[in-house]
Amino acid sequence: MQRKTFLAQAGILLTGLPMTGLSNSFTGPMKSDTLLKLEDKSNENPVVDETYWKIVRSMFNYPKDFINLENGYFSPQPFSTEQFHQAKEHDINNRTSWFMRREQRDAIEQTRINLAEFLGCDTEELVLTRNTTEGLNTVISGFPWQKGDEVIIGNQDYGSMVAAFKQQEKRAGIVIKIAQIPLVPKSDEEVVNAYMSLVTSKTKVIHLTHMINLSGQLLPAKKIIDAAHTKGIEVIVDAAHSIAHIDFKPAELEADYLAASLHKWLCCPLGAGFLMMSKKHIIKIWPLMADDEFSADNIRKFEHQGTKPPQTVIAISEAIKFHNAIGSKLKQDRLQYLRNYWVSKVQDISNVNMNTPNTNDRSGAIANIGVKGYTPQQLADKLLKDYKIFTVAIDHRYIKGVRVTPHLYTSLDDLDKFVEAIKSIAS
Repeated sequence: MQRKTFLAQAGILLTGLPMTGLSNSFTGPMKSDTLLKLEDKSNENPVVDETYWKIVRSMFNYPKDFINLENGYFSPQPFSTEQFHQAKEHDINNRTSWFMRREQRDAIEQTRINLAEFLGCDTEELVLTRNTTEGLNTVISGFPWQKGDEVIIGNQDYGSMVAAFKQQEKRAGIVIKIAQIPLVPKSDEEVVNAYMSLVTSKTKVIHLTHMINLSGQLLPAKKIIDAAHTKGIEVIVDAAHSIAHIDFKPAELEADYLAASLHKWLCCPLGAGFLMMSKKHIIKIWPLMADDEFSADNIRKFEHQGTKPPQTVIAISEAIKFHNAIGSKLKQDRLQYLRNYWVSKVQDISNVNMNTPNTNDRSGAIANIGVKGYTPQQLADKLLKDYKIFTVAIDHRYIKGVRVTPHLYTSLDDLDKFVEAIKSIAS
C-alpha cells in the first residue's frame, strides 16, 4: 500500500497540476488516479520496475546536458524538498526578525524531534550541524586529549578527518596509528583485526568510516565498535555515505560519536548535517564555538554558530518525508541493483580494475573503477569530454580510479551508456 500511495501521489507530476502543490505531496491523501494502472501485483518486484523508477526520476531536478554519475558529493533534492526549502526561505524573509526571535527555536526543535525519530536516537544526543566535517571536528577538536594518547584511523578515511587528527598531533601531542583496510576484505574479522591489532593501553579513540567515500566499501562498523568497547576505547564514526543510503538505524551501532551530511543520500539542501553523541560524553567535549547559554551537559551547546539559515534545517523534515515515502529498504535495494547492473557488465573486461567489493553486504550504490593506461583524472576527463558522463577522479595512495555514484533518478539507459563508454575506452 505504501508503494501504491507513493505512485498515486507522484501522479501529480503527470497531471499538469501546479508544482506548488508538491511540498505537501507526501502528507495528504492521494491526489491522482493517474498511476492506478501501476498497482502492485503479487509477482512484481519493485526494485526492477522501471515504470516506477521513471516516475521517481521525474520527481528530481537533475542535469540534462550530461549524465551525472557523481552523486556522492551531494545529491539533487526532489522537487518537493526543493520547493519546500524555497517557500520557507521566502516565508522567513517576509517575517524577518519576528521569525528569528519568536519562531526559529521551536521550528528547529521540531526538526530535532523528527530527525531523532528517523535516526532512532534520543533528541538529547543529537546536534544539528552543517555537514559531517563540522560534526566530526567538533569531537576531534573538543576531545580532552593528553600528550601521548593514541588514536587509530583507517588508511582510506576522508581527508578532512585525517587533517583534523594531524592538527591534534601537532597541537596536543597525540599519536596516530593507521589501520590498513584491504580493498576487498576476505571477512569481517579481517577488517576488525586491522583496527584492533593496533590497540595498546594508550589507545583512547578509534575513528572509522562506515562507508568509505573513495570506493563505497561498507565496513562492519558494529563489530568494530563492540570490540573497541570491550577495551574501553571510544569510537567516532564517519557515516557521511551510509545515512539514508543503507537501511539501518545509526543509533543501533552504539557508537560514542557519529556524524553525517544530509545533503548526500537524504537529498537535503546543502548545509544540513548532524552529530550524534552519547550523553555520557557531552560534558567533556568542548564546542567548536564558545557558548554560555546552555549547560556543559546540554547537547545544544554544540550548535552555537551565530546566525544561520533555519530554512535549511527545517527542510530536513521534508526530505525525511520523501525518503520514507519510498522506504529505506527499497531505496537501498534499488541503489545496489544499479551498482550491480553496470559492474556486472564491465568487471571481467580486460584492462578494467574494480576497486569496490561486489557484494551487497559490503557496498551500496558507490563503486570505483580503473582502466589500465589511464590515470584517474585522464579517465574522468575522457568520460566527460567524449561521452558526456560526469564522474570524479580518485587518485589516492590506496585507490586509483573514478568513483561512479548513481542515484534513484539514474536510468538504466544512463548506465548502459557508461558501460559502452568503458568498453570502448578499455579496448
